[in-house]
Amino acid sequence: MRLSELLVRRLLTWLGLWAACCVLVVFTMGRLDVQTEYAAASELVDDLHRGLSNAEPLGNLELQRLRQQLAERKAEQERRETRRELYLISTMLLLMAAGSGVVVWYSLRPALNKPLQQLVQWLRDYEESERDPTRPAPTLENTEEFRIEEFKRIHDSVSQLIQTLNTEQKKSRALLNRVVDLQERERQTIAQDLHDYFGQSLTSISVNSAFLVKSTQANTQEAAKAVHDQAQEMMGWLRSSLRELKPHLLLEVSLRDAALDLLDNWAKRHGWYVDFAWAPNTPALPKEAPIAVYRTLQEALTNAARHANTKKLKVFAGFDEQAHEFILIVENDGVASSAAVNPSLGLTGIRERMAILQGHVVWAIEEDRFVLRCHIPVVEVNHAP
Repeated sequence: MRLSELLVRRLLTWLGLWAACCVLVVFTMGRLDVQTEYAAASELVDDLHRGLSNAEPLGNLELQRLRQQLAERKAEQERRETRRELYLISTMLLLMAAGSGVVVWYSLRPALNKPLQQLVQWLRDYEESERDPTRPAPTLENTEEFRIEEFKRIHDSVSQLIQTLNTEQKKSRALLNRVVDLQERERQTIAQDLHDYFGQSLTSISVNSAFLVKSTQANTQEAAKAVHDQAQEMMGWLRSSLRELKPHLLLEVSLRDAALDLLDNWAKRHGWYVDFAWAPNTPALPKEAPIAVYRTLQEALTNAARHANTKKLKVFAGFDEQAHEFILIVENDGVASSAAVNPSLGLTGIRERMAILQGHVVWAIEEDRFVLRCHIPVVEVNHAP
């Protein structure tokens, strides 16, 4: 059925009912008019009869006066009737206009409102199912209104658009995952190059300088000690850089221990007080998740060091069994409550990493604290020992 057919059918039905009501009202008003005119004529005849029966025989002058009075009374009666009819016609026109509007409203509103509400609710349910993978995909009720061809076309077009968007999102996630994977490989390559080209040289400098320290000449000892100290400082910087570029600990220990080691190094470097909590019910995350969580924590620590006067840092990680999500929360102080949060490259990178895992990230300033919350969905729950 086409939408125009349904609208015409409902409109004709309601207009027919309204026309019947109007005919009934007009018939009733016509009867009232006849009765009113009959009563006025009867009253006029009675007045004439009483006047003639009580009066003496009339001459020509009295007859003319009587005719003039009758004419004036008839004219006044016609004016009253005309005004009344004008009032009635105006009232009828207003009632017909208002009634027609009400008829059109009540005839068209259900035909349009109900299927549109179903369509909007279907889109909302679909959005919720996209956020929660455990929820089934919503379907539209096969009601009479939704058998209309125009609404079926809208539904089919929206369904096709959603399928296209899902396909493009999968392609984008795959591409973004590929980019992140290449980035990790590039970091590992850089880390390996740094180790190969600088590690051995710095080790040699350290050994030679240690040998020179044992020399008896004072100047040689002083120079050698400076070389030795510089070499040790460079070795420390190299180890720190390698740890950030290539988190070897993730290959050897759990994500919790790797995160704790990262926090310990940053706390020593910047003099922070770190409050760390990792819930014991945290499950084993998907394959790509540990490196993403580790990099996210790195970015959060970098932001805390660059954009805030951080003295205290809180890190919490755990599993929300109701939402089936792994949650990482990082809080740092030293932020003005009136400061605006502009997404930097680090926050944008965190958002992209969460998008790859079909998760999301939110951040806000709460009571002079910058709070970062990451949510990663976990479909299969295998609790880590």
